[in-house]
Amino acid sequence: MIGGGALARLMPRTPRGIARMISRATTLRVEILGGSLVLSRTDCATRAEVVRRLTDDITPHLAMSPLAVEEAVPIAMPQDPDDYAIPDLAVRTGGTDRGHHGPVRPEGVHLVVEVVPRTAVTPELARKRDWYAIAGVRALLFVDPRHGTWALHGDPGPPGSYRHAVTGKFGVDVRLPEPLDFPVATGGLPEYGDSGADPTGR
Repeated sequence: MIGGGALARLMPRTPRGIARMISRATTLRVEILGGSLVLSRTDCATRAEVVRRLTDDITPHLAMSPLAVEEAVPIAMPQDPDDYAIPDLAVRTGGTDRGHHGPVRPEGVHLVVEVVPRTAVTPELARKRDWYAIAGVRALLFVDPRHGTWALHGDPGPPGSYRHAVTGKFGVDVRLPEPLDFPVATGGLPEYGDSGADPTGR
C-alpha cells in the first residue's frame, strides 16, 4: 500500500509531466498555454473527417518541396519552456522527422490548422490565435464546422497579433500565403450534425 507521502512523490511536479500523465491515461489532447492545462476531446468524428480531407488536399501540393503536413504535432512557445500547443495540422519544414523528441520550435512552421471544437468559445479561440502569433507561426487557419466558415490569419507581428485576416464560407477555397501559395478546398467539408459525418452529433 502506498502512503500519501509516497504517492505525492510519484506525482509529476511540472506542467509537462502532468500533461504527459493525462495524455497516457485518457484520450484527451493536452496543451499548456500560459502555464495552464487545456484539454480537448480527440474522438469527434466530424473533426477527424475535416482533418483527413484537409490533409489529403494539402499533401499533393508539398510533393516537390522540403515541407510536409503533420497531424497533432506539439509546437513550443519560445517565451515559456513549459508551454506548447497541438494544432490539428501543421505544415512545416522537415515535417514527420520529429520522432519522440517533444515539441518542435515554431520557426519552421508555415501553417497551423485548428478545427474549432463544437464547444469552443470566442475568448478561447482569441487566446489560441494570439498564442500562435506570439510564437511567430506564419499563418493560422481556423476551420469552423459549427458555422461552415473559415478564417485565415497571417503575418504575425508585435504585440503578438496577426496583421492580416481573411474569412470565408465552406465552398470557397482558402488561398494560403507564401511560401505555400496554393489553394485549399473547403467545399464538402462536414459540419457538426451533418448526416453521415458524425452520427453522435459531436
